[in-house]
Amino acid sequence: MKNDMLKTLAMRAKNRMINKNLRNTYSNADIKIIKSTDDEFIAKVRALMNEDNQMSNPLKRLMDNEKMLKMDARSREKYLLDTIEKYQAARKMIEKEQNMA
Repeated sequence: MKNDMLKTLAMRAKNRMINKNLRNTYSNADIKIIKSTDDEFIAKVRALMNEDNQMSNPLKRLMDNEKMLKMDARSREKYLLDTIEKYQAARKMIEKEQNMA
């Protein structure tokens, strides 16, 4: 059920990106933006990358489910997109550090 919620949120976000008219309706979402240099988040990503087995859905493990349940639909979508962006940035940074070492 949780995977279905993430898929639905991702599909809606993709549709908003395609249809510019929908962007205006979601521009007023009130949510706290997590700082991009969150050491705890980067540590979680590093731990996920160091695991031996392949992870099928790292976002599910990085997102706070309790926080998601308290949010409205717009806030959940924004939180998902912000988490995706932070995950990609953290992963690139970690890979860059590993290649330098």
